[in-house]
Amino acid sequence: MPENETVFSKIQAHCLSKPDAFEDYPWGDTVWKIHPKGKIFCAGGKSAVTVRATLDEQAALTQLPGIIPAPYLARYGWVQIDLSHEQNLDLALDLIDRSYELVKTNPKSKPPRLK
Repeated sequence: MPENETVFSKIQAHCLSKPDAFEDYPWGDTVWKIHPKGKIFCAGGKSAVTVRATLDEQAALTQLPGIIPAPYLARYGWVQIDLSHEQNLDLALDLIDRSYELVKTNPKSKPPRLK
């Protein structure tokens, strides 16, 4: 199995291990959502994942190598993590946990409109 497939498998298994999580493909990309309203907590694939953070967290996270404000979603605090750097995988898993909690505990927030 190629290395990027292994990384994707780890991300996928981690996301699906969350209570009420499910996988969807709304734009041809893989996203992980929380039942019952289908709010996205992680999106991505083999080379990068996008997760939710607060705006303050985003400002700090984007100082790290391989993390940028997420295209189209930066104004909501989302960040994109480059998974081509092996050391970013553990950080990505931690940020997926944080994103899941932010989305799960804030039921009034509207899901971002993705293009």
